[in-house]
This record gives sequence, structure tokens and C-alpha cells, in this order.
Amino acid sequence: MRRKGVILLDGLMALFLISALAMMVLPLAGSWLSALERGRTGTKLSETGLFAMDFMVEKIRNNRSRAVGVVRGNRYDYQAFTAGGDEGTYSFFVDREKLKLQPPKGNIQPLTGEYTGPEAYAFLPGRPSLFRQVEGGPVIISFTMHHQMMGMDRDFETSVIPYADFYKKKEVYE
Repeated sequence: MRRKGVILLDGLMALFLISALAMMVLPLAGSWLSALERGRTGTKLSETGLFAMDFMVEKIRNNRSRAVGVVRGNRYDYQAFTAGGDEGTYSFFVDREKLKLQPPKGNIQPLTGEYTGPEAYAFLPGRPSLFRQVEGGPVIISFTMHHQMMGMDRDFETSVIPYADFYKKKEVYE
């Protein structure tokens, strides 16, 4: 009988030690999972922002008409070839924390986010606006990708000179 009590006591001590070890490791595992989730969210913000930036830069660079006046605001119109082979006006604009593209005579397409519903990843125009351009100068694109729940932000800013402005399309070359 005496031996059974010692074995039971040893078993309880082992259970206590395992429980104490688990209590010390549990916060570490929780912070590791939290860091993993923050890293995943930051990667998603960066990927979405870089895709939007790359897409806008490519389309604005290949704009088929020269800028007229000063561009400032959350909408940018550019000329490009349509599926039919003629030139049409496309528009980038911000609607409900999403970047969208409106093709000529077509359905509006979201470039960031989904068609409907609240978004975890918000596309916020930069300050003072998404697009800025002084006549004949580069188009400055500035925006922030924001995650609603974690409060994380990734800021993006670049500038691009449309080829039509750079080569002074429809002017005599000297």
C-alpha cells in the first residue's frame, strides 16, 4: 500500500510539472501565432498595394493622349486601345475603399477588394489625393493599404511620366 501512494504522488508531481511547463509555453505560443498573423496580414497588404501600383503605373505610362491641365483628385482618365482596336477612355477611381477601373462601355471592375460587402483590406487615397500632376510633369500616385481589424498600414507612393507627355505626342520633333 505504501508503494502505491508514492507512485500516485510521483504521478501527481509529474502532472504538476507538465502543467507548469505548458503554462510557461502557452503565452510564447500565443505571441508566436499573433506574430505569424501580423506577418501574413502585412504580406497581403504589400501584395495588394504593389499589384495596384504596378497596374496603375503601366496603364498611365502607356496613356495614348497628353495631359491637359492639372490632374488632382481620386480619378484619372487615360486613353488606351479597346478590344475592338479603337481608342477608348478608361478611368481609375476610388469607391467605398476600393480601387476600381471603368473601361469604355463596360462593367466597372474592382482592382482591390471584392464586388460587394465590407473589406478587411481598405484602399485609401493619399493626402491630398490619389493622383496629382502638374501640366506636363509626372503623375504622382499616392495611397495607403489599411487593414481594418489590426490597424496596420502600408503606404505607397511613386510617380510616372506618360509616354505621350514624355515624347510630346503630336508635336513636331526637332
